[in-house]
Amino acid sequence: MFKNKAKSAYPQQMDKWPGFLESRAKRLTANVKYQFKRRRYTVSYIVKRVARYEPGIAALSDDDLRKWVQHLKRELIQHGLQDKLVFQSFATIREVSNRVLKLRHFDVQLLGGWVMLNGMISEMETGQGKTLTATLPACTVAMAGIPVHIVTANDYLAERDEEILRPLYQWLGIQSASIVDRTEIDARQEAYRCHIVHSTSQQIAFDYLRDRMAMGDDVGSMQIQFKQRQSQHQGKPSPFLLRGLCFTIIDEADSLLIDEAKTPLVISQTRQSDKQEQIYHDALNLASSLDKTRDYTVNEKYQEVHLTTKGEAKLTNLSAPFSSYWQRKKQREMMVILALKARHLFHRDKHYLIRDDVVQIIDILTGRTMPDRSWEHGLHQLIEAKEGCEISGERDPLAKISYQKFFKRYLHLSGMSGTVSEVADELHQVYKLRVIKIPPHKPSKRVMQPEWVYKSTEHKWAAFIKRVMHIHKQGRPLLIGSQSVSDSKYISDLLNANNLNHHLLNAQQDADEASIISKAGELNSITVATNMAGRGTDISLSDAVKEVGGLHVISTNRNDARRIDRQLYGRCARQGDPGSAEAYLSLADDNLTQFYPSFFLSLISVLIWPNKSLPNFLAKRLLSLPQKRTERHHFQTRRLLMKQDKSQEKMMSFTGRME
Repeated sequence: MFKNKAKSAYPQQMDKWPGFLESRAKRLTANVKYQFKRRRYTVSYIVKRVARYEPGIAALSDDDLRKWVQHLKRELIQHGLQDKLVFQSFATIREVSNRVLKLRHFDVQLLGGWVMLNGMISEMETGQGKTLTATLPACTVAMAGIPVHIVTANDYLAERDEEILRPLYQWLGIQSASIVDRTEIDARQEAYRCHIVHSTSQQIAFDYLRDRMAMGDDVGSMQIQFKQRQSQHQGKPSPFLLRGLCFTIIDEADSLLIDEAKTPLVISQTRQSDKQEQIYHDALNLASSLDKTRDYTVNEKYQEVHLTTKGEAKLTNLSAPFSSYWQRKKQREMMVILALKARHLFHRDKHYLIRDDVVQIIDILTGRTMPDRSWEHGLHQLIEAKEGCEISGERDPLAKISYQKFFKRYLHLSGMSGTVSEVADELHQVYKLRVIKIPPHKPSKRVMQPEWVYKSTEHKWAAFIKRVMHIHKQGRPLLIGSQSVSDSKYISDLLNANNLNHHLLNAQQDADEASIISKAGELNSITVATNMAGRGTDISLSDAVKEVGGLHVISTNRNDARRIDRQLYGRCARQGDPGSAEAYLSLADDNLTQFYPSFFLSLISVLIWPNKSLPNFLAKRLLSLPQKRTERHHFQTRRLLMKQDKSQEKMMSFTGRME
């Protein structure tokens, strides 16, 4: 079946750095996407091809299986990702996983792995085992000698996944590592030498920017190889951290490639001055002296503030006694508009929280804090001044890139998500990525109940608490979703007032996330959570919980995107388990009041009887329109960013430079 050769499956040249590896990865994966376009692959097709090799591989002893793995590596390195070798690799990985992890890939996971290997997005419902699925393409590519980056949502998941999968990697002779925020520079470089690296998008992107800064103006592959060889001849360590951007698998791909596409990643140096601090305090004082509606308008839906003509004139008069900084019209108006945004559009425990006298941004989509990020152009410092915190220095950018531009630089980009079909067109337009929906391993038993829309917040919370008590008496576990820290605290107080014991999970308890989620599926448990509970977590159910109906999810708000709502609902009824979900909303919720005029909502409220909800067919129409408009607005913003990136690349190309 194979030849037993003593030499290593990885030739010495596999340790070379970006230029060599990127060109080799491009050659080995060149025909993969073309193959997929030529044929229509299904679960049965993939399973039949993999099944051809499974009996022979399963019959091997551990020692013989290790020899077979060495032979397979040599074939992959020599011939690339050919169909036959890939099917053999999938069968091998499936068998080793079964022996080492006691986890055997489902048939649908084979298709999911094949889709990602072909540079596409696998849409797999929550609970279908995306982490295990990713081992199929990741290990196959790693055995072909190509560096693999598996990008996940946060440091905890990166460390957890690498630790869980390490026995599988080691058995296959694959080196793996995780890179998190606390990983030192020397340890990072050593980790990037491994075949598979688990990390977050932020860590890898910043390391990429550090490498770009180390290159200076030399950005071509020839210059990279020259610098690397020069360091080797001089006996110096390599100036680079990464071995190139070869092959990546993005977990929750829609979150990174769509929701955070326009997020700027900036390496900067801090500039601090007492004069600048005074400017921030002056800006807040001037902003507080202006009259809302007469001097300025606030558009909460699009997060915009505009000065009126009267406001501009008033600001000119108010700033006359101030320093010379305030005598320039464009400069003072820009700073005061930022101060007005800090006062009216950015709220504590919703957009940020204060931890150890430091302002930390909350990611609205995930509910987690982002300690290393700050708002630009002085907005972050204005919020610090508003909250009475120590004002940090402004940051001068040294290197900058957006996620959208960064991920497009990978030679082979792929991913997986449970909620991606809504943005499939955009993914194809921007990244040339196709979305393939993978059928579930077991049919879903999730019961989707209506979204109840009440006349006022009082009626909403009264109906909500009544429903919680009813479900709680049945012994079923409850997961209650909220949009912000402040909302989760309000729900917690409401439950306490009704003597309902519960666990609270938001950005202030992020260190306890794993332990809280592990208990969320127990009998009689109640968990109140922000969107932190929506991704990367698994809620296990006992047989006793399944007998009483499984986990019940209640949403207390509509998110900006339908995908975020689906993520929360996807916490229940996983892998064929029972479960149900519903939402309790009101006409006074922000997503409706910011979109519809007040007279229209007042008219709609006439149709609702006291203590009753809006008829379901009307509620669906009322709720869907704001979401669709918001999604369209975000898409247009991302499209504008893409045009700006292309324009900038053309400009850099013309001048002979690149970022």
